[in-house]
Amino acid sequence: MILSMLMGAALAGAPMPPRPERAMLAEVQRLYRGAGDRLWPGFGKVPLDLVLIGPDRETLFCHAAVKGFTDAGRDPLTKCHLQVRPRRLSPDLAAAYPVFPGGESIAIGYPATLEMSPAYWKATILHEAFHLYQSHLPGYGQAVQAVGRSLGSDGGWMLNYPFPYADPKVGEAFLAMGEAGLAFLTAPSAEQRLAARKAYVAARETALARVSADDRLYYEFQVGQEGVARWTELTLARQGDVAMRADALDRWTGLATSLRAIREQGFKTWKRGALYVYGAIEAEMLERSGVDWRQAYRRQPFALGEQLRRLD
Repeated sequence: MILSMLMGAALAGAPMPPRPERAMLAEVQRLYRGAGDRLWPGFGKVPLDLVLIGPDRETLFCHAAVKGFTDAGRDPLTKCHLQVRPRRLSPDLAAAYPVFPGGESIAIGYPATLEMSPAYWKATILHEAFHLYQSHLPGYGQAVQAVGRSLGSDGGWMLNYPFPYADPKVGEAFLAMGEAGLAFLTAPSAEQRLAARKAYVAARETALARVSADDRLYYEFQVGQEGVARWTELTLARQGDVAMRADALDRWTGLATSLRAIREQGFKTWKRGALYVYGAIEAEMLERSGVDWRQAYRRQPFALGEQLRRLD
């Protein structure tokens, strides 16, 4: 008990996390409260519920009191109430999940620990902040649970579901999707983008016809959850500072590079990572079509395919 009290006192007197990291978090807040809220209504109301994992201690931003943490005052940059405790989490984390009771939080290490540039680190937090936003959408948690029940898998189904990545016929069909997606991303005119989008939707139907109903459900879940998060991250990062805009432009171009790599290395090599790429491209197809797909997404987050089919 005495040791715990002494440790709490020491942490309470410890300095805040370094100013550069706190300034980066404040920039992330500015983006999702401004551009993010215009893109996704209500995004700006989601607090920066984040635990920053340092080498020796963790700092919890914008969260209700958690047992085991010590009050550390208010950060003038993020305007968040801070709490600290000795480090328990791995410093190489970068994820949103129920770290503490009461819902999802972002857990992330320092940029240097994760070997990320400041621009990429901020974009990663935007990605995870969108996951927090998803978790606040009415019915989203129930929809995720319903997918898990349908797939009949354990708690690790999101990462470990046995999608038939290694099936040659499935891989061939998804690579055809990728070729149409690449044509969409590199099309020099609106007419060619439209033709590429139609080819993609047709290839998508063919590919999903080669897998089971559970596989199709898993695909729609992944492109809806992770693909749209990737699209949001890149879209918002393009409205950040100069370094973020340059990094986002490079990574947006990198979607085409990823499609080429999937073609060369094989669908079975990329596995779930390929679905992130396809989902981001599908979101961009919907965005460029001019329909209010984001409003529909808030009601049915795992129905990008249905929205794409309705375009034609």
